[in-house]
Amino acid sequence: MMQVLAASLALVLVAACSEPPKPPTEPRKEASAMDDPLRVFDRHPTATVTIRFGTEHFGNGEITLAVRGDGAVSVDQRAAGAVTHYSAQLDAGRTIALGRVLADHQFTAPRTSTLPRDPGDTRLVLQLSGSGVPAFETAIWYADRFKDRDLDAILRLADDLLYTASGGKLGQPL
Repeated sequence: MMQVLAASLALVLVAACSEPPKPPTEPRKEASAMDDPLRVFDRHPTATVTIRFGTEHFGNGEITLAVRGDGAVSVDQRAAGAVTHYSAQLDAGRTIALGRVLADHQFTAPRTSTLPRDPGDTRLVLQLSGSGVPAFETAIWYADRFKDRDLDAILRLADDLLYTASGGKLGQPL
């Protein structure tokens, strides 16, 4: 009996004195090939990035921001049954920078949302479409931006574009 107890104690001591387990490493954040066309967004004039959020009968309503690779910006604000349209034209430098920022912040990264949501949270749709780019769409929740730094950066960029296109009526500048 003593030999079994001594052997058990020896095994416990060996296990306790061995090298501690290494902490798990962060998953590798590799850029998605789907984001590659965004890095050269200006070379895809018909490619369109669309961001839609909000609720038609609440606050500023439902906002749809669409930006094309040729720099055309379109904003539709649907509120209380009426649609207000804004537009702008980005210069080439800003269009190139926009595409790079979207790619750097992984616009097409897989994102998931969980339920339940807080009251007032709204759906957020991110979409990439057009010739020369892979089709992409995801529908998540707007408040996910507070847990996802990349998504927050994308939405801050969208706010700046909304501010530009609406002449300061929507969004906010960076």
